[in-house]
Amino acid sequence: MHIRRMLLILATITILQGCIKYTPSREELERDRGGSSTLGTNLGSEEEFNAYERSLADRLQRLISDRSYLLTASQSISGYAVGPGDVISVDVYGFGDLRTEAEVSPQGTLSLPLVGSVDVKGRDTMSLQKHLTTVYSRYVRNPRIDVSIKNYHSNRVSVIGEVQRPGMYPLRRNGQLITELISEAGGKNQMASNRIILLPAPKLEYVSQTAHPSGPHAPSTDTGVGVEIDIEAILGRIDQRPLLIPLVAGDTVVVPEAGNYEVDGEVQTPGSFKLTSGTSVIGAIAAAGGFTYSANVKQVEVIRDIGGGRKALATLDLEEVGLQGGRDIRLRAGDLVRVPSEPGRFFQRQVVETLNSLFNGVSVNRRMQ
Repeated sequence: MHIRRMLLILATITILQGCIKYTPSREELERDRGGSSTLGTNLGSEEEFNAYERSLADRLQRLISDRSYLLTASQSISGYAVGPGDVISVDVYGFGDLRTEAEVSPQGTLSLPLVGSVDVKGRDTMSLQKHLTTVYSRYVRNPRIDVSIKNYHSNRVSVIGEVQRPGMYPLRRNGQLITELISEAGGKNQMASNRIILLPAPKLEYVSQTAHPSGPHAPSTDTGVGVEIDIEAILGRIDQRPLLIPLVAGDTVVVPEAGNYEVDGEVQTPGSFKLTSGTSVIGAIAAAGGFTYSANVKQVEVIRDIGGGRKALATLDLEEVGLQGGRDIRLRAGDLVRVPSEPGRFFQRQVVETLNSLFNGVSVNRRMQ
């Protein structure tokens, strides 16, 4: 009977060692291996993690600053800046033979009866009306000119990804907001992320000559680099005004899929979970069923892709976050939330579960006798 019991204990311990996984923290791995972590040779520090987040915020602020002129009072009353491919209707009152519809040439000129070729690129309808009045006054006394845009073509932006109607859309006025474009595209669909990416136009931005007298101006140094924008920020919150992001011709707005995040280590149900708006580390732990008894809640890790094939790790004390309102981290698609084991509680749990299994085995044997 004694031999059978010892065999049962050994078998139980062997089974438990195969089922229970100890999850070391990065600190433990680096200490045990002389500073080399098996989490990955390219895994950056918390300083790199925070620097990456700051770089995204700085890029957005530079974009807002570069385009702030589009939100000024003088700019807001200006309309669409005419460019190549637009079809313009010009009517000279009292002179039916001068009425015409013409397409702006690739050079930005409009061919009109009586006056010939006129440079129109970069002008809105109000500016163009005044300009044509001056031009026609050489041939017509006190001309009354009406100008309208029949076909918008030149100043277009793209919206792709998780919206109802992705495609190309014209900017019908200077300073048109990114929220207006997403609305025109039918809004985001159920698969959409809570963040969007703006790819600024990789070319000169033409604006109304009346609203921005310097004419075409060079884009910012971030042109062609994606700028991440929180959809909740541009829609506004109860305690925060909407973030106004104007568009320029050639911009591309990407609405990516929400994506997933992973939770591993000392949680009840580790695995992959769908990222929803505002999901933080605490929310991720809740989605995974909460901590196990062995969890080291003071060293919960978030591993994030920071570009260039590199990842970086930040560590959170979730006891401080939950009980004292400490800093939480909002998750991104592809993040890994890793909950290490607390050595003391891990081995206590293993002993308790081993003993419980032993007691169950003894109880079964007694009933069989």
